Amino acid sequence: MIGSGRRREPFSARSRRAIGRGVVALLAGFAAAALPATGLDLHPVPLYGADIRSLVFDPSNPERAFAGTSAGHVYLSEDGGASFRNAGVEIPFPSWVVGTLVFDANRPERLWAGLWGIWGGGRVAFSDDRGATWTVRPGSASGEAQVYALATVPGVPDRLFAGTRAGVELSDDAGLAFRPVGRDLPGLIHVSSLHVDRQRPQIVVAGTWRQAYRSEDGGLTWRGVFDGMLLDSEVFSLHPAVDRPGELWASTCGWVYRGDGLGDKWTRFQTGLTERRTPSLAVLPGERLLAGTVAGAFLSTDRGASFRRTTPESLAVLAIAYHPAQPDRILIGTEGAGIWSSTDGGESFRARPVAMRNLRVPALDQDGDHLFAAVAHAGPASGVYRSPDGGSSFEPLPSELPTVLAMASTGERLFVATERGLFERERSREGGAEMTLPVRFHRVAEIGERRVEQLLATAERVVARTRDALFEISTASPEARFRPLALGPSAPPTSSGFHGIRSLRSVALAAGDLWVLHDEGLSRMVDGNLQAASLPFAAAPGSEIFSVSGDLHYSGRGGLFRRDTGTGAWMPLRPGPLRTIATGSERFPYLVEAHGALSLLALPERAGPGGEKGEGAWLAIDLPYPARETLSALVTSDRLLLGSSGFGVWQAMLPVLPPSAPVAQTPGEGQRSADSDARIRK
Repeated sequence: MIGSGRRREPFSARSRRAIGRGVVALLAGFAAAALPATGLDLHPVPLYGADIRSLVFDPSNPERAFAGTSAGHVYLSEDGGASFRNAGVEIPFPSWVVGTLVFDANRPERLWAGLWGIWGGGRVAFSDDRGATWTVRPGSASGEAQVYALATVPGVPDRLFAGTRAGVELSDDAGLAFRPVGRDLPGLIHVSSLHVDRQRPQIVVAGTWRQAYRSEDGGLTWRGVFDGMLLDSEVFSLHPAVDRPGELWASTCGWVYRGDGLGDKWTRFQTGLTERRTPSLAVLPGERLLAGTVAGAFLSTDRGASFRRTTPESLAVLAIAYHPAQPDRILIGTEGAGIWSSTDGGESFRARPVAMRNLRVPALDQDGDHLFAAVAHAGPASGVYRSPDGGSSFEPLPSELPTVLAMASTGERLFVATERGLFERERSREGGAEMTLPVRFHRVAEIGERRVEQLLATAERVVARTRDALFEISTASPEARFRPLALGPSAPPTSSGFHGIRSLRSVALAAGDLWVLHDEGLSRMVDGNLQAASLPFAAAPGSEIFSVSGDLHYSGRGGLFRRDTGTGAWMPLRPGPLRTIATGSERFPYLVEAHGALSLLALPERAGPGGEKGEGAWLAIDLPYPARETLSALVTSDRLLLGSSGFGVWQAMLPVLPPSAPVAQTPGEGQRSADSDARIRK
């Protein structure tokens, strides 16, 4: 069972083990310090949104609805979708996509969830207490097949069909064990939808990645029902017309089909559908249909003869739900933009500002009391959000930008790196930061629409890295413009890259110089020319360089290393493979993700009286989600903030270092390091 006291146990136990080993040894040149045996306790930040993959109303209660997300959340509404809350624990299924939610035809209180992993694997789960706790079961004979669809059988308790990547699976014991059916048909694989006819429950229809199949003997034998349906029409969903027996509708990657005779003959409908890919569909009373496409929802009032869009085109509609008792109230679940609702039968929709924390946050930054969080892959909800109170609340409207990869600030200037160029926050006529809502940005014309992957910011300069070029601006003059840097022994500045190096991986400002990690190795810019330097390991995907207190560091599969400024030798700090995430702080400069755990490096406030670097330690972080999903980090005066992939923003109060460490207060404590890097997390 998964309950309110148990879902976090693996993470808490892992953190306790990390703390139990004591404080782990530090950077070379630092001594180990003892810290209290507690990890950093995270709490969610109120920045809301969700990638909704499943929606369902409770057949017995038109006010009760459930929503599943791409990151394992299950949310409950008891007011018809006006508001949602966690059904049970915050994340009941971390690392799983809740791809389908289905109520049991024989047990009205039982809710089934079909789960699939992005990199493989699948499970089924059921709850008998409205999502408060869950029982998890395999989902397939192998336990490894992704589960995309579920269907129970009226009148046959404990019988469950699962549509999986491997094909159709059948259980007769409520999911304890599954057996494959229909394996004699090579095309009956990648089953993304299922329908069991309520009048004739021995008839089962399965939609696959190419066409549809049907069984008329409860799943024992199957045959293709292809008449009228084009090949390669992945059948995303199947829905009966309740008031027209035998009529079955399918949403596909090639528009919408009506299946007469439960699929004996298919007829395609596409008039008015400007987008063919249709992940979701609802068959409403009368002749109304609502088709959810990756370019908005489309309403038909003439049984599919024509459609018209009734939502913004930027919405990708992945799930639709309504209750027959209130057919004019419709909920749609979107890719990244949360839940939208209609109260007029689909004629119009508006976003629901519900408290869901299923967001991808690739970058965080700060300007005084203003905290900025970038939200990516959320349709019209994507962009940069501003908090005027350090994260206690966020303004409701984001700044619309291309997908954000990194942010960096210097003084009152905020720069945002995106997939289609570099942007700077607009400044007021008086020269200060613009405080309009939403925050407005303009594109840096000198860089154009290049993908900007990394930003470095100091008090004097900002460096932007693309895959094949570097650009720099001096922040001393408000009128200065970005210029391309010459990278090569004698290469002149160009706007299209430089000679001899195929691809840039990472850049850092350390020991007073600019360092460049590229496919061929490491180089240091001296007097405008690049000089080759050594690396502890060959550059590889995921490796990067960064600066801590002016020292150059390298991280990647081989581990974490610090370059000795005097000798140029690389000093090992931690074995790999691992990943580092910069925080922008001198005191707590970066996090390390390794072996499924996340820890924060804590350094002393200043050097000891004898000039030694003093003491420091690794602080374990008790995460409510998988450590690998941490994308970004920011340290403010007293808090650590983490941006995640699918779990929003989380924060923890930072500890006070033990008395044994030198702790004299210095000006600017807690402010961002002038040499800190703002980097995209890959």
